[in-house]
Amino acid sequence: MLPKDLVVLIEEEEGRQSRLEFAAALAALWQAHLIATFVVARLDLNRHAGFAVGSGLAHMLQNYWSQVACAKAETKEIFDTLLSGRGLVGEWRISENESPEELMLHARHASLAIVGPPSRGDRAMTTLGLSESVIVGSGRPTILLPTNWPAERIARRIVIGWNGGREATRAIADAMPFLMSAEAVHLVVVPEATAQGLYGAEPGADMARHLVRHGVAVDLNQYNGTDAGSVLLDRCRSSDADMLVIGAVGRSRIGEFIFGGATRTILGNADLPVLLSR
Repeated sequence: MLPKDLVVLIEEEEGRQSRLEFAAALAALWQAHLIATFVVARLDLNRHAGFAVGSGLAHMLQNYWSQVACAKAETKEIFDTLLSGRGLVGEWRISENESPEELMLHARHASLAIVGPPSRGDRAMTTLGLSESVIVGSGRPTILLPTNWPAERIARRIVIGWNGGREATRAIADAMPFLMSAEAVHLVVVPEATAQGLYGAEPGADMARHLVRHGVAVDLNQYNGTDAGSVLLDRCRSSDADMLVIGAVGRSRIGEFIFGGATRTILGNADLPVLLSR
């Protein structure tokens, strides 16, 4: 069954239009209800806010709220234009001063969440960046979309990371609407990177047969090595993939999610959309 509602989470930073365009193209493909949640940037994450004093503080606050209002209006206009142009039904939301857990609920109550690229050391921290690990823990699939990714590149060539685990199983099930319509799907297995017993006698063969029964044009790729994250990214590049599908392996703490090694490698280096499930 195709997803019936999608949520795209956006901020006033770069990449707003391309993220909305990608979400709208996907919603049009599935005839799904499209929810856009505009996340107001937290003032305490502004690198200059702590230096404002006296009259400078009032000026800084006025400038901050003016920028927020402008970005909010511009983004809403883009969203409304996309809905009208594609004949979609949609919903506009504002998220202001919500905790990561409250932001996560926007994803939990939709079939799929679309957010921006993962936070990395060379980028300023944002509200969504702080919340992305919690959103991934929503129980819903999440697409981490690179900045300015073309809207027309919707998962025609897909790489799946398969390690026999629960998270990867969930990711494949969540990605099935993409997999069934893809032109090429590469199921990638790195047996040395995980416990052999999870795979069966022939690593990846049982899952490949499962996908074929669903009409997925899949080929099984087995690789040597122990760095599964790097192997997957190399396979994405060599196949000119439009999407990588992986289970978000890690562990939970109170209020946060700590990613495992392969997941960290992928999030730190991926330059294509990554569909994560946990």
